[in-house]
Amino acid sequence: MVARRRASPVNTPIRRGEIAMRKVTVRLHDTHIGIWQDDARDPSFSREIYGGLIRHLRGAGWKVRVDPQIKRNYSCLSPSHRLAAKGALRASIKVSGRVVEMDVWAETWPQRNPNGHRYDFDKRARLAYLDRLRLTLEERRVLAWLGTVATIESVKRFALGIGPGFGEITALAHIADGYAKSWHSDKALGRPICTAPSYSTSADGGTIEHGVTVWFPDGKGRILRGTAYYNINNMWWVVAGPWTLQNLASFQVYTRQPDDLRRKRNDRLRRERLEQVLGGAIGRMDFRKAETLRRLLFGAEQAFMIWSEHKEAYYRPQGRGYTTDAIRAGRYTKAEAEAEVRSAPDRLRLVTPEGRLVRLEVAA
Repeated sequence: MVARRRASPVNTPIRRGEIAMRKVTVRLHDTHIGIWQDDARDPSFSREIYGGLIRHLRGAGWKVRVDPQIKRNYSCLSPSHRLAAKGALRASIKVSGRVVEMDVWAETWPQRNPNGHRYDFDKRARLAYLDRLRLTLEERRVLAWLGTVATIESVKRFALGIGPGFGEITALAHIADGYAKSWHSDKALGRPICTAPSYSTSADGGTIEHGVTVWFPDGKGRILRGTAYYNINNMWWVVAGPWTLQNLASFQVYTRQPDDLRRKRNDRLRRERLEQVLGGAIGRMDFRKAETLRRLLFGAEQAFMIWSEHKEAYYRPQGRGYTTDAIRAGRYTKAEAEAEVRSAPDRLRLVTPEGRLVRLEVAA
């Protein structure tokens, strides 16, 4: 005999499966959608939210399939990972513990990350105009669907250039919510207190104070102005508008307006880009251009490389990863390379311009 499901009383919320009373938080960042709940051990979360999201995407025209790389290398994780495509948009969907994540990208922009377009930064800005509009539409459709199967407590989005949308809270509201939940908040003040002088020392040697105006570089090195609010350790929230929130270390913040605001503070990005162009010129055997770029980068100094014995690969430009291709390897001045190699002489080697590996000893 099959038991009948007991009907819900009239004065209780209508349940859809097991998730009508589920409370979730949605976090949006760049092209990332994260759906969070408190209970990491709830087996219905994967079945109803992760599975429900996949069914919703298929109904919205997405083609969802198994992630072949996960299937090949980590078969036990394959059920919790999916890839999706719709027009020029691509997406990865996965569930882990108490979060379901969806990351969207396209393969129409020039690839910067050697591992693929999906690993590039600032993906939203790299999307074509119409694809950005399609992404915004898809976000709203996902939020609308989620609202039919769960209670959305808040939707948080914090990124430069992103305005208010479906159910979002302001940057100040996000900070206030964090203070209320933080174990580090002083009970009298209702917020954490910066007690170590080093935690409030700014990039220009000043002292950052809670609630004061500060200046900071964005991801492209442009100087912006905002208001600082203490977070934890040497980290400070910087609010630069109702919907713009940055979590910055004290050494990234200026207490005085920097000179020449038109100049970008992007020396590392500039050098990394020039080294990438240098590697491309060498690969094409355009040695005249390569020599011009080398002089632009290092002047009369020679360029060295750094070899990792542990990784069996070279350092990439600016120490961001590794590569086995000497042409794509990062170039460093002798002082830069020696300082890095001496920091771990047991596993790093200096590579001379002639390609010779040199072991450096640390003075006792």
